[in-house]
Amino acid sequence: MKTLIIIGILVCIAFSVWYAKRNSVSAEHKSKTTEIRTTKDNPVDFGYKTVWIAVKTDNKKRIAEVLKLKNVQPSNWENGIEIAYNDGIFITPQIGEWTLAAGIKLVRDANLDNINQIENILNILSTEFGEAQSLGTHRVVEYHHWIKSVNGKTKRVYAYIGERGENVKVFGEPTELENDLNLFNSLSKEAALDDYWEREDLDYADEELVMKIAEKWSVNPTKLTERTDIKNELGLIGK
Repeated sequence: MKTLIIIGILVCIAFSVWYAKRNSVSAEHKSKTTEIRTTKDNPVDFGYKTVWIAVKTDNKKRIAEVLKLKNVQPSNWENGIEIAYNDGIFITPQIGEWTLAAGIKLVRDANLDNINQIENILNILSTEFGEAQSLGTHRVVEYHHWIKSVNGKTKRVYAYIGERGENVKVFGEPTELENDLNLFNSLSKEAALDDYWEREDLDYADEELVMKIAEKWSVNPTKLTERTDIKNELGLIGK
């Protein structure tokens, strides 16, 4: 009987030690992952495997309001981009005339509802600031989109999922860079014909095309470290 009691006590002690260590590690991990770095640093290139919005303004606070971000706080580039590739949004320091809001969560599912939601956000922003855009790319499923809104109205939408070989939405006239291309459009009248899918003269969206359009329209985020017109300030993060 005494032996059983002693064993029981030892098991309880061992469990208490394990539980305390687990909570300690969990708290340490949480502290590290929630640490916000606010020491000003140099710009960080990004753009691949994510989504961003470009707005012709320096009003980061208003962008955060339109995106309905919570727990908004200052952040430097390194921390902000890290969060943008996880579960938050990073609103960058001003880049020339533009400010970007980046975050993979801007498009959780590549479907029509998501595209329409982004359009609505862009129209609100462009009503206030003249022009707003969204671009995104993810090579795993070959998802790519570019959307432009001017003065509150959607001017162009092209969204494509290569994995499924179909477009989510195509709207508006092709912009200047697109005029040199014969972009695949599964939603077109021509696509109703079988021979359309066998044509060899069609161009397909990829991540490099997204970056070229971004550079033509506003800011190519993969070339931020080459720029000299980025304001030396903190950005904002939120969820």
